[in-house]
Amino acid sequence: MLTLLLLIGLVACQEDTHNKGEGCLSMELNISKPRTNSAMQQTEQPTVENQLADSCRIRIYGSQGLVRFFKGLNNLPSELWLAADDYRITAITGDSLPVAFNRGYYKGETNITIEPGNTTHATLSCRVVNTLVTVAISEQLKTVLSDYSVTVSSSQGSLTYTQQHTDSIGYFILPDGETSLSWTIVGTQQDGNAYTQSGTLSNVKAAMRYDITFNYNETQYTAGGAYFNLIVNESIIDKVENIIIYKHPDIVGNNFDIDQPLVFEANSGSETSVWVNASSAISQLIISGEQLTAMGLPANSIDIAGAATSTLSTWQSAGLSYRYDYDSSKDISTAKITLSETLIRNLTEGVYEIDIHVTDMHAKQWNKTLVLTISNAVVLTEEVRRCDIWAKRATLKGKLMKETSEALTFQYRVKGTDTWNSVDAQLDGTTLTAVVTGLTSGTTYEYRAVAGTMASAIIAEFTTETEFVIPNAGFENWHKSGKVWLVYGSGESMWWDSGNHGSATLNVNITTQDTNIKHSGNSSIRMQSQFVSLMGIGKFAAGNVFSGVYSGTDGTNGILDFGRPISSRPSQMKGYYKYITGTVDYSDTDLLPKGATDLGNIYIAVGDWDAPIHITTKDHNIFDKNDSHIIGFGEIIPDKNTDGDGLVPFTIDIEYRSTERIPTYIVIVGSASYYGDFFTGSSSSTMWLDDLELVYE
Repeated sequence: MLTLLLLIGLVACQEDTHNKGEGCLSMELNISKPRTNSAMQQTEQPTVENQLADSCRIRIYGSQGLVRFFKGLNNLPSELWLAADDYRITAITGDSLPVAFNRGYYKGETNITIEPGNTTHATLSCRVVNTLVTVAISEQLKTVLSDYSVTVSSSQGSLTYTQQHTDSIGYFILPDGETSLSWTIVGTQQDGNAYTQSGTLSNVKAAMRYDITFNYNETQYTAGGAYFNLIVNESIIDKVENIIIYKHPDIVGNNFDIDQPLVFEANSGSETSVWVNASSAISQLIISGEQLTAMGLPANSIDIAGAATSTLSTWQSAGLSYRYDYDSSKDISTAKITLSETLIRNLTEGVYEIDIHVTDMHAKQWNKTLVLTISNAVVLTEEVRRCDIWAKRATLKGKLMKETSEALTFQYRVKGTDTWNSVDAQLDGTTLTAVVTGLTSGTTYEYRAVAGTMASAIIAEFTTETEFVIPNAGFENWHKSGKVWLVYGSGESMWWDSGNHGSATLNVNITTQDTNIKHSGNSSIRMQSQFVSLMGIGKFAAGNVFSGVYSGTDGTNGILDFGRPISSRPSQMKGYYKYITGTVDYSDTDLLPKGATDLGNIYIAVGDWDAPIHITTKDHNIFDKNDSHIIGFGEIIPDKNTDGDGLVPFTIDIEYRSTERIPTYIVIVGSASYYGDFFTGSSSSTMWLDDLELVYE
């Protein structure tokens, strides 16, 4: 078993004080990697470890949906507190390639219950989801067939096993519903003539291994022209390699975020501790900083993990103490670094930086800087969160250091300018906030908290999101490639795509440029639903356009990848459209039967997907508007003809389901038939779109 050991707050969780309705999660993730025919080389192991650690994706779902997502093993926090609830934890790692040699894809899932005030340990076991295939040629067959190779194929790709692949395992990810692999063997016969033979492996399954041996059988030489009989050994994957992948050590503040400055009023500080958690013994723990001696400590650097007892005693007397615990049965360690209350209270006004560098016995390293801010100010400026920065507004943040009757405000300005603008601050306990609107997108601002006329000495800054402009939003640029009309100009980068790739195989483009009906410019996009057929073969196709790529055609079914990169959050999408509906004359779903009035659809979604959303219409694997990755969503569903002969304006408000997350992809879809994914609609339905625009506020 290949094990990724995740240590999440095994000590910090126990000593932290959180809401009574919360509990702590510690987690261990085990990954079973199928054993190869030969032992893994020592030089290869770190590469495998790093690849699996970097590709690891962990999701935690509660009763309200996705509550936590971590990309990469080393991005897991050292302490994870969750509201008391039932949770489902999923993990994936590895390469999700359709076909590959010796590169697997792993999934795991477990259910846990978080109880208030308790630490819950979860063990999540991930197993390979690929279908594994090995190929062997018997020594007897080699005597009559030379220069041989075997190609094994799925609908998604193929692997060719040559004489250099005797120890290679093919990893295949089969699409839903696909249960066979085809094979072809080629070689040279003793008489010098070429030889080829093909066949099929039926009823293959995921997470199973198939060892195929081509064995010479002279008595069956005339059976189908084959030299051999095929021996297939099917087995459950239970032989696995034992590799342990360790997370780097973690450095966390005790009851505070170490990535944020820790602020104290002068002469009123308190004891401050930092935890270091490691998945093995700690070999080195260096504390350093140019101001350590100014703080009253003996030197500006010390390796406290290797220091003599007498040296540690001297540092403790000066105000820095160290405690270390190692659990040999679990091979985990924790260290606690504490700055005494006396040391903190004696610091003069200013900013002090303390660098902490840890190395464990597996040579894993990590660094953090503890920043102490000592201030006599009434208010203190704090860093704004990334999720609180939009294109044209931001929520500023500060802290009240001492009671005052003065007016509390924030001042802000474009960085590099002289004039401050002022906005009233809201006070909640000791936290100051203010929402600033009317900002300019893609611009860096400075801000500071103010009490009366006394401003915080700390000036923080933030940069607003850049407004994303939809490429070819007026659908002016087109070109034709073979039979397919494409929604971008020749030599340009594609942003939009359509179902034309599929329909053009039957000599029809369902999505075209229209220079007659438009809002502005030279053209709009026209999407015409219709039954597309050739020589009796056909299917209903909805006229459509989408941000993404038409990846392929499976029979008469499309394979699509929805989404284009984005990192900003628009509030609306505006544009112009015309819609002509018709009576449904093709239906493969009870959701909209024949005789009903067809519906159109225009929608926009922004979400934090890891990659474009894979759509396969054959098995109705379609875009899910309730996908937990969606951050913001909006749509209109036209159900009647629009007024007049031209296009009419529309506005789609984007409703944000979370304001704590930043999108990675944007999906925009227009379709003349709402249920086109189910091959349902009217052959009379047509939609035009023009001049799309994202609105930011």
